[in-house]
Amino acid sequence: MEAEHFSKAVGKNGITWKVIPSLGRTLSGVTSLPVTAPSQTPAGDSPRLEYVIHFSSASEVSVQAFFSPTLNFPNGNVEGLRYGVSFDDEPVQVINLHKDKSEKAWEKWVADNINIGMSKHNLGKAGQHTLKIWLVDSGLVLQKIVVDTGGLKPSYLGATESYLKK
Repeated sequence: MEAEHFSKAVGKNGITWKVIPSLGRTLSGVTSLPVTAPSQTPAGDSPRLEYVIHFSSASEVSVQAFFSPTLNFPNGNVEGLRYGVSFDDEPVQVINLHKDKSEKAWEKWVADNINIGMSKHNLGKAGQHTLKIWLVDSGLVLQKIVVDTGGLKPSYLGATESYLKK
């Protein structure tokens, strides 16, 4: 899914979401504003992007979130810039995009123009689910999301987008 194809963008306390056209590998990017906003605790009605997805079967899925590369700039969090991810009402998984602090990792992110965060989820039933990408640290630009239900082939641009029929 392209990041800008969210079903709902939830802002709070002056935090909003902005689509940045023609940014990144494919269509665009989405970021939170202001970039100076303090870190958020992902829960309840805190800022997030929501994506409605229909699954034909219950399964374990992995979510690849494609972000523009960024340095871990000082924001009160010395560990790395983070985002949260969850389906429906499951507990939020907080993912650190700068877990690997090596120069080699940074070189790869810049050369590929992408930093991919990964999470795994167990969907207990088929049908409609809501994927939530939560704001934890400002300054991240989400380009694309790939949900792998099994059999995903490697691709530089990520899987092509499938559409939700309304």
